[in-house]
Amino acid sequence: MDQDTDGLPAHGDVVDRMQREWARLRPDLNFASLGVIHRVLRASRLILEASDAFLASYGLTRGELDVLSALRRSGEPLSPTTLAQTLLAPRSAITMRLNALQARGLLSRTANPADGRSSLLVLTDTGTALVDEVIPAQLAFEDALLAEAPAWAVEALVDPLRALTSMWEQGRGH
Repeated sequence: MDQDTDGLPAHGDVVDRMQREWARLRPDLNFASLGVIHRVLRASRLILEASDAFLASYGLTRGELDVLSALRRSGEPLSPTTLAQTLLAPRSAITMRLNALQARGLLSRTANPADGRSSLLVLTDTGTALVDEVIPAQLAFEDALLAEAPAWAVEALVDPLRALTSMWEQGRGH
């Protein structure tokens, strides 16, 4: 690959350019971590943007589908706190999603017998049917997103990403 005067790739993506620009401004710093972290963040944003656009035809956002999917997979009622921890989402974001999904009749809340200040969440029959309809379509959409990349690149990401997320999740106490 061609390199510029700083020894960085002369062509590439936005993050390569960010690294070059910072390296010119601050040659005393190592910007290797920026290359990983910003690519993961950019990939996440691009995936969420595409996923939200796809899910709009179902009247959902990716965040809402994540809530519905977590409830569908759990097999038992979940508290909003457990849901927020599972999804790594702020409680305020979970509350907004729960209110919207409940208003649409996709989930219901019941009093938590173990904690009178909390509720338990369950999917309604309509919510279950929607998840069961959306998940196969969402998987096909995600497969199509990944099909744009070489198979070797996708396969090579799985173990390193698992190692990073596992390490970071353990550091959070989850």
